[in-house]
Amino acid sequence: MNIALILAGGTDPDFQMSVPKQFVNVFNRPVITYTLEIFQNHKDIDAIMVACLDGWQEMVRSYAKQFNIDKLKWVISGGKDGQASAGNGITELRKECRDDDVIIVHDAIRPLVSKEVIADSIRVCRQYGMGVAAMRTMDTIMNTKDGKIGTSSISRYSIIRIQTPQAYRMDRLANIHEKAMEVGVIGQVDMSSVVSKLGEPVYFSKGSEFNMKINTVEDVEIFKALYRMQQENEKEER
Repeated sequence: MNIALILAGGTDPDFQMSVPKQFVNVFNRPVITYTLEIFQNHKDIDAIMVACLDGWQEMVRSYAKQFNIDKLKWVISGGKDGQASAGNGITELRKECRDDDVIIVHDAIRPLVSKEVIADSIRVCRQYGMGVAAMRTMDTIMNTKDGKIGTSSISRYSIIRIQTPQAYRMDRLANIHEKAMEVGVIGQVDMSSVVSKLGEPVYFSKGSEFNMKINTVEDVEIFKALYRMQQENEKEER
């Protein structure tokens, strides 16, 4: 099976809205439902788990009924960071899954992920045991200590931007999680960071510039514009 593990456990004190990013309403529906709908409609996804902010679990189940997300099988508590939320999911899925099942870890606040990006993460995972969506950067990169003054330039050809989805074989993911707990690797933003901290290689799959992450109020407006454009393009193709 291929199971999507959607991470929706985070809060951001710098996000200047009254609700967490993953539950902000856009066009009269919460951001997380856009993400869930993409995985619901993907032919390669068999089931969905949401690692959710405490107090919002019933809302997620309600949204799933409202928007016909019948692949949603589990809603569990998230953690204080991406690694912790994924860890909660891994612990629960280990009880249900076979070693060769693929777990596709994805941020709830990346609601424009394409079917092609999801499919490629699964494809690379089947070949290498993991497939982490990633993109080359076209911007100049500099070292800085305070965000105000740059100290040295970094070659953009030695830098890659990590996104989600991040697909892992169940046995590989469980092993990564267990090893991290044993050696004290905690507090990481995502599982690819855990892999690299453990000194293991990270295998990249296809990313996309459209696979944006909603971090700011301005990002919400960008998402609205991109979603409108996407809908218009789909109408023209019909």
